[in-house]
Amino acid sequence: MHKLIPLILSLCLLPSAQASNDPHEAFKKLLEHIAEAEAYLRSSPFYESDTEQAAAYMHLSRMLFKAIEQEMLQDADYPFFRVLDFHIREGGDNSDQRYLFSPIKGGQEYRIWGRRGSAGRVEIQLYAGEPWAGAGESAAFLGTEDIEFHEDGTFEVLLTASSGEENSGKTGNRLHNPSSATTVMVRQIYPDWSSEEPGDIHIDRVGFEGKIKSTMKTDEVVRRLLRTGEVAEQSIRIWPDFVQQRYIDARPANTLAEPMDTSRYGGIPGRWMANGHFDIPEGHALIVKSWPVNAKYQGIQLTDRWFASLEYANQISSLTTVQSHQAEDGAFYYIVSAKDPGYRNWLDTGGLQKGILLLRFDGVQGEIPKARWPQAELVRIERLAEVVPDFKQYQVEDRTEQIRNRRKHVQIRFHR
Repeated sequence: MHKLIPLILSLCLLPSAQASNDPHEAFKKLLEHIAEAEAYLRSSPFYESDTEQAAAYMHLSRMLFKAIEQEMLQDADYPFFRVLDFHIREGGDNSDQRYLFSPIKGGQEYRIWGRRGSAGRVEIQLYAGEPWAGAGESAAFLGTEDIEFHEDGTFEVLLTASSGEENSGKTGNRLHNPSSATTVMVRQIYPDWSSEEPGDIHIDRVGFEGKIKSTMKTDEVVRRLLRTGEVAEQSIRIWPDFVQQRYIDARPANTLAEPMDTSRYGGIPGRWMANGHFDIPEGHALIVKSWPVNAKYQGIQLTDRWFASLEYANQISSLTTVQSHQAEDGAFYYIVSAKDPGYRNWLDTGGLQKGILLLRFDGVQGEIPKARWPQAELVRIERLAEVVPDFKQYQVEDRTEQIRNRRKHVQIRFHR
């Protein structure tokens, strides 16, 4: 990529027409955004080891890919969902979820329809702006418990201009689409990866299903090119900044924050999270002790410091309580390390010494009692058997089968 910068800058200096609707000028601006973002990544304190430098350019590529699809290709009048999958990892994406995004026009009617399949939960959330970037809020939400599914798992939800119930904005399979809304996100959550029916979900703008889409003009392409550059640079910069401020500067390494209700920050009602950042020296492992709580879904995962989920199809970088061994004392013990300790609940850092820990608790009723807050402890590898109760060896063939099954589920979940 370093060799591309002179090329990019030379392209930006090529003579061209000065008209404001000139797509060449807009494309040059997009390249300038990419160059600025690339320089920013190289100046980051995370740009250290070979592995993390490689991850930085993967982060840049993914955010550019996301921006092109979101801003150049999607259309709020003729919507199709964009999928955040193992190719586009962003913002601490949950390894147990399939995220769907579409732009929408606030105050207009849309229909979301499909089949639930084996998803443990299906959630629909409307955003006004970008709350994760500090410029927006969660505008409306519909959880699994609010959606009426037919016996065969099919469903249909109408996003309506009318407000419905005065307080919640939802009634039956209807959700109020306020004038401020800009994006709809759907989450399909899979706590049990042994299931093989992922379901499918789609979106239409009501009244546009049979309309012919007009051919795009240059002024619209210019607008989209300019927006693509802005979104790409913003996305490349925002997540490492977020990690630095919210996680690394907030607490010492190898410790966990107390669980937090994410609805205070534009998240889902009843979704709690705990987090921390790890720095594991050679010969050590981080033990995370997590108690079962009254959540409908509970899981733990690792990300890099660019806030992308670690490889989760061909590597064990995440586990749910359904997938985990529960110790004799009733808790779940997770061993975070670069090398396989021979314990079922291993979280593989993929060779990273430093990274991020995320614990999610969905569907929590009330509060999580302090006695059930997760804890972390850094120990030497040789002490694992004495620190982890009921430490049972996990054979190589078991690990091979575990990863084989993970890969199969991810292939089926994302129809790849």
